[in-house]
Amino acid sequence: MSSDIGKLSHNIQAIMKSVEEESLTNINELRKFRTEINQYLDKRENELLAEIDQKKRTSKTLLDELKSKCTNMKSSIEKLKSELQAQDDISNQLLIVGKRAIKELTGLQTALQQVRRRSEVPRYKFHRDPATEQLIASEKAIGGLEDGESTSALVDQQRQQQTTQEQWQQETMQQHKKHMKAVSQKGESTSALGHQERQQQNEQQPRQPVTMQQKQKHMQGVSQKVT
Repeated sequence: MSSDIGKLSHNIQAIMKSVEEESLTNINELRKFRTEINQYLDKRENELLAEIDQKKRTSKTLLDELKSKCTNMKSSIEKLKSELQAQDDISNQLLIVGKRAIKELTGLQTALQQVRRRSEVPRYKFHRDPATEQLIASEKAIGGLEDGESTSALVDQQRQQQTTQEQWQQETMQQHKKHMKAVSQKGESTSALGHQERQQQNEQQPRQPVTMQQKQKHMQGVSQKVT
C-alpha cells in the first residue's frame, strides 16, 4: 500500500507539471494569434488610410482646378461689363463690343456647364465589414479551448508505460538469469570433462618398472608372513 501511495504521489506531481506546461503553451498560442491579428488589422488600416488620402488628394486637385476656372470666368465677365459700360455714348462701338461680349458669354456659359458637371466629385464612406462585425459580436471571436485528455487518462497512460517498463525489466532479468545458468552448466560440464580426460590419461600412462629396493621390501614382507 505504501508503494501504491508513493506511485500515486509521483503521478500527481507529473500531472501538476503537465498542467503548468499546458497552460503556458495555450497562453503562448493565444498571444501569438493575437499578434497576428493585430498585424493584419494594422496592415488593413494603413491600406484604407492610404486609399482615403488618395481619394482626398484627387478630389482636392479637381476642385482647385474648377475653382481656378470659376475665378477666371468671373474676371472675364467683369471685364465685359466694364467694356460695355465704357461704350454707352458711342453707339457704333457699343454694337461691336456687344457682339464680342455675346460670343464670349456663350463660351463662358459652356465652360460653366463643364465646371458644374466636373464639380460632382465621387463621394465615399467607410463601411464596416459584415464578417468582421459578426466576428466581434461572437463570444468566441479569437478562438476557444477544446477538451483534451483528462488527468485520469494521463495517469492511466503513465501507469501503462510504467507497467510496460517493469515487464521489460523483468524479462531482461529472466534472460540474464537464464544466460548465467547456461554459463554455469557449461562450466560444470567442462570441468567434468576435464577430470575425465585426466583420468583417462593416467590410465593410459605405462607402469614404471619395479626397482630392486621395492623387490627386496616385497620379499621381506613375504618372509615375515611365513615365519
